[in-house]
Amino acid sequence: MKSQLWGTILLGVALLAGQAQASIITINFDNLPNATVVTNQYTDVTFGSIPGEVIMTWANNPPFQGSAPNLICTGTTAPLTLDCENNIILTFSVPVSNISFTAYGNQNADGTSFATADVFQNNSPTPTQVVPLLVSHTPHTPAICGSTPDCVGDPQTLNFSNITQLQIVNNNDPNGTAYDDFSFTTQDPTQAPEPSTLFLTGFCGLAWIGRRILARLLGGCSGRWLMWRP
Repeated sequence: MKSQLWGTILLGVALLAGQAQASIITINFDNLPNATVVTNQYTDVTFGSIPGEVIMTWANNPPFQGSAPNLICTGTTAPLTLDCENNIILTFSVPVSNISFTAYGNQNADGTSFATADVFQNNSPTPTQVVPLLVSHTPHTPAICGSTPDCVGDPQTLNFSNITQLQIVNNNDPNGTAYDDFSFTTQDPTQAPEPSTLFLTGFCGLAWIGRRILARLLGGCSGRWLMWRP
């Protein structure tokens, strides 16, 4: 019985020690100036692209309907040129889950794919999930956006866990795609319980066990004392 109690307390302390606080990270790029190269300005993630390409901010909200003023696109820096056609790569310093973002400017037909999301989990060197990214907005006319067609967003959600990298690849939209409002959930190891908290929890557990054992010992001694008295 005592070994079971010890095991229960030690398991509780171990689980508390390993637990980290979940954090929802939202990135809208609006704190950066226009034409800023985006790399590691944000917590737990680095943005990149293929060799020769970078990720940069593009102040074009509105007419696009993301959070004002910036979206991101791929482009080159010499000279500074947006192309919005190449890979968007997010590399995470800690595993994350439930990535969401919105794509803009897609002119492909409603319900068709404009790109592919390659999801890498647990530091896998190859994609563990391959998800087509779909156009969902209608209509594809300038009636809503004025002179800029397709300003309405196509929301995307990737409900996977332990994601260590996301690559948005194989864009096939005629004029490419811009992105905004990335969000993901991370287990932040910096928010783990403090050692003093763990010590107090473990101490309280041990004290509880000690109290039970002491009560049993005293009860046994009392019984023997009563039997011994003349």
